Amino acid sequence: MKIDPVVKKETVYIAVIVTILSLLMESVFLIIGKWDVTVLIGNLLGGAAAVGNFLLMGFTVQKAVVAEKKEAKSLMKVSQTLRMLMLFVVVLVGYLVESINLVAVVIPLLFPRVAIMLHPFIIKEKTEDGIK
Repeated sequence: MKIDPVVKKETVYIAVIVTILSLLMESVFLIIGKWDVTVLIGNLLGGAAAVGNFLLMGFTVQKAVVAEKKEAKSLMKVSQTLRMLMLFVVVLVGYLVESINLVAVVIPLLFPRVAIMLHPFIIKEKTEDGIK
């Protein structure tokens, strides 16, 4: 099954906002004098997990839309469980590996939520009559 263009578009949007917020977070660490390479590694891990989680969610929703109601519900539950397990493992790796800053792993996991909240202000979608 191919990834739907809407899923691709929204995942790219999330990735761009996560990247911008990650750069901002790196800057804050630098300004407060707490930046080192562990922050960069943690940020890369957390940001990749956040974008990957969003992509997997979008792909699952795409599959669920064409499935039967019972199958779709089951698919969404399994997907959510596995994605949360993936995020838990990412945070656990950030906690256990000394060369990774745990805070820099966890904060980017929140960035997709910020991106979703900002979406109406950043992306002005037009309706067929041009009025939104």
